[in-house]
Amino acid sequence: MRCSVPVVLVMLDVVFDILRVLHMMSFALGIGAAAFLELQVSKRFRNQIDGDGLRLMLSGHHLITVAVITLWITGLSLLLMRIGPLGGELTAKILAKLAVVTLLTLNMRVIDRFVIPELFDVEGMALGDIPQSTRARLGAVAGLSAGCWMAALLIGGMSIAKEMTALELGCAVGAVLSISAVAGAIAGLAAQGLGHTRDSWLRLE
Repeated sequence: MRCSVPVVLVMLDVVFDILRVLHMMSFALGIGAAAFLELQVSKRFRNQIDGDGLRLMLSGHHLITVAVITLWITGLSLLLMRIGPLGGELTAKILAKLAVVTLLTLNMRVIDRFVIPELFDVEGMALGDIPQSTRARLGAVAGLSAGCWMAALLIGGMSIAKEMTALELGCAVGAVLSISAVAGAIAGLAAQGLGHTRDSWLRLE
């Protein structure tokens, strides 16, 4: 028996809704894990970059990676369904989402390849003992990561984003990312006085 067109459309709607729920759950997992991780790591590393904190950061990073991969899978599936069977179009809002998630993915690769190994190299030190350039760089990467999640939240949650042009969305997203990265770098530089290892205090006496 052949399925009628209305039945197929209903099935497509159900699949679309399931994918959208999975997409939102992945985003909630990613942004929640990122916020929790940054708060916990900054608190644990306040006095010393210890092994437990590094392992917590690594586990959290893996969890965020799973969330981002799921975001890509569900997001691209939704996009193909929207511009295909459901007859939608590729809007500026969708392009902005793709740009932000792409930047988030690239930033995660930077964290994977450079930030985590660099932190393991300074295990046992305090934030105040790390060179300023390193602290600024690590802070900028962390700030950019937070900015990507915030930009994605604003694009997806603000109804006005549907009415904005590609240029307006690009400027808004660029402003959020720039401010986040600069704020992260400044926070990294400000960590000079947050703590020193016992040996460094002895050198100062």
